[in-house]
Order: sequence, then C-alpha cells, then structure tokens
Amino acid sequence: MASSKYAAQQLVRLMIFAVMSVSGSADNLEDVFKNGKVSGQLRAFWYDGERDLRIDRTALTVGGILSYQTAPISGLNGGISFFSSNGALPVTRMPYSGQTHNLNLDGSSINTLGEAYLQYKAGETSIKFGRQRLDLPLANDYYNRMLPNSFEALYSENRSMKNTVFKASYITGWKYKADDTFRSPTYTLGIDRDIAVLGAVYAPEPSFKLELYDTYVRDVMNAPYVQIIDNSIWKSSEGITFSGALQYLSENSIGLHAAGETNTYLLGVRGTVSKGAWSLSALYTQIGDQSLLGTGGRYEKMGWGGFITYTDLQIDGESENAAAKAYGSILVYRPLSNFEVSAKYVRINQNDSKQSNSASLTLNPRPDSDEYNIDATYQPRKEFRIRTRLARINYDSSSTELYQNKAYDETNVRIIADYLFSI
Repeated sequence: MASSKYAAQQLVRLMIFAVMSVSGSADNLEDVFKNGKVSGQLRAFWYDGERDLRIDRTALTVGGILSYQTAPISGLNGGISFFSSNGALPVTRMPYSGQTHNLNLDGSSINTLGEAYLQYKAGETSIKFGRQRLDLPLANDYYNRMLPNSFEALYSENRSMKNTVFKASYITGWKYKADDTFRSPTYTLGIDRDIAVLGAVYAPEPSFKLELYDTYVRDVMNAPYVQIIDNSIWKSSEGITFSGALQYLSENSIGLHAAGETNTYLLGVRGTVSKGAWSLSALYTQIGDQSLLGTGGRYEKMGWGGFITYTDLQIDGESENAAAKAYGSILVYRPLSNFEVSAKYVRINQNDSKQSNSASLTLNPRPDSDEYNIDATYQPRKEFRIRTRLARINYDSSSTELYQNKAYDETNVRIIADYLFSI
C-alpha cells in the first residue's frame, strides 16, 4: 500500500505540473479538476462450489472500482482508479481464498491504486502513460471476477490511416487481478524483463476486422498473433446470418530462453449461425506441444491476459495446456435487448504425455473433461446489471495416469451484481 500511495502522490504532482505548464493559468487549472468526472462500478460476487475429493468453496466478495478523470486541457488529462475487493466474512469459507481470484492469495482484501495515468491526444495520435488497463491479446485486463489486471505501461494509438488503428505499448509492470502489488512481468522467472507490443487493427466495415500483433519479451519469447473476424460472411433472404473467426498465435523462445525452449502455437476457429433472437456457435482450439505463456492459464505467474481461446469457458481454462484439443458450442437466446441466456458446452482432450513432460510448460495438468454452463444476463437499466452462472465440469480420470482414480468433478454457481455510475 505504501508504494501505491507514493506512486499516486508522484503522479498527481506530475499531472499538476504538466497541466500548469500547458495552461499557464491557475483558473484553467481549477477548471481541469472542477470539470473532471467521477465514475465507478460497485460489484458483489457470490460463489458456491462443490468439488469431489476436495474442499468445497463458498464466498461472498464486495468491492469495485472508483475512478476520477480530469477534464482535458490542450489535449492533456489524467486519471486515477482505486480498486477494492473484500471478503464478506463469515460468509467466505475457503482455506485458500485466492482460488476464486477475488482476493489476495492469502485471503486478505485487495485495496490498491489500480490506475494512475496521464494521457495526451494530438490529431490522430494518443499517448497514455502510467498505471492503466490494456486490451491486447497477451496483456489485457482479464476482468471476469472482482477486479481486473492492471499494468504500468506506455501505450499509444495512431488513426491517421483510414479504417486502421496502429497500437504500441511498452509494459514494465503488471498487477494480477487477485493481487494488490505491481511486479515485473517476468518476476517468477527470476529476471526483470519488460513486454513490448506492436499491433494494427484494420476494419474497413463494421462487420469485418483483421488484427495483427507481435508481443516481444526479451530473453523469454516472441509471439506474433493474427485474428480475422467476419460477422457477415453470408446472409439469406430469410434473415439467417453466418459469421466466423480465425485466430493463430505462435510463441518461440529467444535470448536466454528464460521460460525454457518455447516453441508452441494456438489455432482457433469459430463459426456462428444466427437468426433473430437465436444464435448457435461451433468452436475449436488446438495447442502446440507446450502450453501458452502470457495467458490466464498461467494465472499470477505469467498470466498477463485472459484466456484468448474461443473455447474458454468458466471453470476449466486448461484448453491452453500442452497439445490440448477442445471442441465446444454455444447456444444463445436474446428475446429482449436487456436479457440474454446461453447454454455452453466444451470438450477438452488432454495429451497426458505432453502436458506431464517438464518441457511442456503446463502448470496445472488435467485429465480430459466435459464442461456444461448455463449463463444469464439481465440489465433492466444501464446502471444495474446482474449475471448468473451454473456450471458443471466432469473429469475423465481414467484418461490420464496423472489423475488415476481421482474424480475432481465440480459444480458451481456464481451471481455477479454490478452498479455503474457516473457523476
């Protein structure tokens, strides 16, 4: 907390100095703060999980994000966000509370300055410096629980070319969503290395997008990524639409090979048929001989971003394990603009010999599994949203010697309520 407080003080001083330098007027400086905007997202998260042969987990967590952003002056403004996640004892009953990724790993509350930045915009170029949330393939906020990931970074965008956004980021630190401390992105490897990302997004029309990125971590890996999304491949006169997406990621070790001799890939395919309030998607994922680095599957160790596989569901993210193959489907029904319900299924076939090999980079070997989810989202007004999830995962313990005669099946329920406001 001391380091967060010091960082906040330093950033506020820098912000005041920068604004005064640009404006040269105390009146202008007063308007910058007086006309700023306060916003927030308050969240309550209920989790109840029953697990075979393991300790059940029950937790109620409350907290959220409180943000303040100054008004811009001469293209310059700044902002801060306070992150908070607190176990509502005695409801929380888990000897290892961090497993829900809502609290610190020791079960203590998270209260930290998640964002503290300056940003500047001139013409078609914008630059943002400081603590911030990012949206990059291997470095993103992973906001699926109480709090998001956050980064200490320099981020820039340029939109001077029609239908194209060029992106660049240099990341020196990150805070995992279930942690209150910013660390080096490679601290678990015993070295201090930063992340450099270059990217471009081309969208000539609303239904089509081409994304190209390269993530470079010195002495660890180089990881080019491409994704193509077409939401209008084919349309019929009866209102049936077919859309699809393709993703490919390649990861290869470089320099000191600090994470090992990395040579793996991700191939993902998604196809969706929709008509009116209904849509049905088919999903496929294939992983190379090693698990992926820099994704949610590595959690607080090197999980700078959420799972990027199309087959990522709720409990089991092990479709990113070494040599895994996953097949899935999602059926969505949206009868109202503010209500949606979906049924999801995924089958993950694991490779026992690959994922148990010390060179596979797999941190959490699993047997084959089937997962079933029913999700619902209801947002009666823009300020309030509630989401529910019922999930069941069945492990095939006979599929692997690692889990022979151990049925780690799990059923869990989650309810997430959000209240969003802006002043």
